[in-house]
Amino acid sequence: MEVQAINSAGALVGDRVLIAFETSSLMKASFLIYIFPILSMMLGGFTGQKIASFFNVDTPAMSVIGAFLFLIIAFLLVRLSGNQLAKREHYKPKIIRILKDK
Repeated sequence: MEVQAINSAGALVGDRVLIAFETSSLMKASFLIYIFPILSMMLGGFTGQKIASFFNVDTPAMSVIGAFLFLIIAFLLVRLSGNQLAKREHYKPKIIRILKDK
């Protein structure tokens, strides 16, 4: 597998290495990628439902429209945030050890 990582162990091309991630960074990134879009979609459905009752339009259709609109916005935010987070060292994997071949 090919991964860009911080090479603090001095590994060379072709070396087998052990890669580590910071747990808190991994949890934040996982939340951003998996949970945030789902929560956004739920919020969009709820918002669509409230708007539909306020304007007397079809509630299920407005809920679906709201859910997908919020989901698209969430994906855009995830992409923008991901690009920013990828530049930070805390979110990059680190080579911590070179493994010996057996």
